[in-house]
Amino acid sequence: MLGDGRLSALAGAAAGLAAAGVLTLLQSSTYRADASIALVRQGQPPGDDPALAQAAESAAELFHSRAVAEPVIANLRLEESADGLLDRVDVDSRPGSSLVRLAVEAPSADEARRTAQELAEISTVLFNDRFGPQTAASIWEASRAQEDPVSPKPARNLALGALAGALAGAALGLLRRRRPAPEARASGKAAKADARLQKKRLAAVAARERQVARRAAELNARERELAGAAPQRVEPEPAAPPEPLAEPVTVKATGPFQLPRLGEWTVGDVERLLAEQGGAFPDRSEELHVYLDSFRGVAGLDGRLPDGVEAIVEDVFADLLARAKS
Repeated sequence: MLGDGRLSALAGAAAGLAAAGVLTLLQSSTYRADASIALVRQGQPPGDDPALAQAAESAAELFHSRAVAEPVIANLRLEESADGLLDRVDVDSRPGSSLVRLAVEAPSADEARRTAQELAEISTVLFNDRFGPQTAASIWEASRAQEDPVSPKPARNLALGALAGALAGAALGLLRRRRPAPEARASGKAAKADARLQKKRLAAVAARERQVARRAAELNARERELAGAAPQRVEPEPAAPPEPLAEPVTVKATGPFQLPRLGEWTVGDVERLLAEQGGAFPDRSEELHVYLDSFRGVAGLDGRLPDGVEAIVEDVFADLLARAKS
């Protein structure tokens, strides 16, 4: 018979699979197409040239601008703004290369291909008009669309959903096991009730003593007044000043990321690793943050991760770990 922890993990995995399936069905398909532009000097073939590589970096910024996007929208009769089109376009150049690569995402493969081709043609024309003929731009690779959509990824979504659900279920099972038994909770409630009752009784006794003291002082003052002596004013005792509240202490992790040893991984270690090295993998940002949220749900009170989760960290975050070690 499976334990409560395994049952909770299996139930969580099933719920995660269902949620991931629904999310995948609701997501729209997205296709990707790319093209490349080469920069060359007049009368020379393309080659390794630091000046051309620097020009390619500047050209990539020019190609990802409204000056290119607006003519493309007009020519293709797209119903969107220039900023909206640029949000679907990636333009970059590799260090030391004179090639500029353009990539476009669209709801269909044909639209992605036509948009990438138009972007490449408009970019080369504008570049040559303004900066030629000493340095010229020409289409090196024609636009080509990928056959399979880049989003959604059913397999990845289902795997992440199952993992997140299993981790959440395991955490719930741990919380249930750690919850005190009904008898213990009942005895704890009874102890708290007794403490509150005792406190009320002590407060009532103290109030009664103060009332008796005030009455005695009044009788003494009355007797002195009858005897011809001026009554003495009874001053109440000053209340003791309240004790200052202790300021909360916040412990923050500082310094660069240090690779923990096996058995010493914490949620804070994963957070620092993602903060320092995650920027190098922007295409995996959403996936890595999903894993991080799952780890928070199964971490102990001190933030330490279970042994099984450590293996997942070293597998999923392998690229970031390799970058941190180097």
